[in-house]
Amino acid sequence: MLAAGAFACAFFGLRGIGHPWLAPAVAVIAAVLGGMFGALADTWATAALVAGLLAAPVGAGVAALKRPWPPLAALAGSIGLLVGIKRQRKLQIFLPPLFAAAFAALGAAIGWGPNRRGAVLWRLLDVDWVLGLAAALAVPLILLAVQRERWRRAKLEGRTPEMDDEDLKRKIAERQPDYERAARELESGGGSEDGGGTLPQSE
Repeated sequence: MLAAGAFACAFFGLRGIGHPWLAPAVAVIAAVLGGMFGALADTWATAALVAGLLAAPVGAGVAALKRPWPPLAALAGSIGLLVGIKRQRKLQIFLPPLFAAAFAALGAAIGWGPNRRGAVLWRLLDVDWVLGLAAALAVPLILLAVQRERWRRAKLEGRTPEMDDEDLKRKIAERQPDYERAARELESGGGSEDGGGTLPQSE
């Protein structure tokens, strides 16, 4: 979403300015940077996405009223940053299915609802039908995301101290040949001149 938003802002914001290749070139670079930021900075990427989702409609609405929009857009963006940082985990559960439903409905409208004879989903030419399809898809996707999070928590809570001890024993058993080889080298004097070999460090 950050990559798509950065691409859209750069592409549509720079159209008609300078060389014809300026807008698409800057848009591609902005999309790559947005995607990298989203992949590397998980918390701040979520906060930036929420900030953009709040700042864009507020700024557009105020601009439509012929009022100075940057201060209110900045205020809405700062609120979005705060909400994105404080509620990161919940947002990461609910935002992906919402965006997936929206893009699926939009893709269906573009791919199967063209204005020609024999169109499969011709009703998707109406915006209300597209919004209705997005809402219908969002419900099962959100339920699936919530259930998946519950399964993840149950799996973590189901781990007992005995299971952790078993994992530790398994790791020690895997490193046992290394310990024995290092001990034999120490006994046979096959180590380095300043005191022999060193035992492998446990993880």
